[in-house]
Amino acid sequence: MDNDRVTGYRAVHPGEILNEELKERGIKQKELAARIGILPSHLNELIKGKRSFTVAIATALEKELGIPYDSWMRLQYGYEHDLLVIAQREVEHQQQTRRESDILHRVAAVL
Repeated sequence: MDNDRVTGYRAVHPGEILNEELKERGIKQKELAARIGILPSHLNELIKGKRSFTVAIATALEKELGIPYDSWMRLQYGYEHDLLVIAQREVEHQQQTRRESDILHRVAAVL
């Protein structure tokens, strides 16, 4: 894993990037779905973050939009990495909160 990567508090799915790209280019989801050979519902699920980008989808997007497939895959892997980091951060926060709560209860019991 890349130790220089900064993870925020929200992971950005590559579908969000694709959606912005389509808006910029004035391309409708149905149109792109037909051009890359997938169902419009499948593309919509990608854009909404309900599906992961695969090499096949990334390659089709590269051919259609000119954005290299490895860029899409890096976005997907970065998204998955960020989800893990955010979940781990939340677990650590909950553990710290429990420790602090336990200390407060012990102090209160002594007083």
